[in-house]
Amino acid sequence: MGLNAVFMQTYIGGVSCPLICGKRWVNHGVLLVGYGSKGFSVLRLGKQPYWIIKNSWGKRWGEHGYYRLCRGHGMCRMNTMVYAVVMQIS
Repeated sequence: MGLNAVFMQTYIGGVSCPLICGKRWVNHGVLLVGYGSKGFSVLRLGKQPYWIIKNSWGKRWGEHGYYRLCRGHGMCRMNTMVYAVVMQIS
């Protein structure tokens, strides 16, 4: 998936729910690997549904190489550039 990675650069953990995230620019590719229903967000002062995203910056970044981003808000253009691979076995 493509998204705006401006808030990923300073991410250290928890559910990221930026109050303002650029919806114009898609500047990073990531892999969507799952979702959760209740993760704590400091900025939203409560539990929020979230996407689990695997990043390519290594295990020392974020939560062992993963990023949790608020789900259901189109946050950081998360739902605007999606690609899927279909494999056909003959």
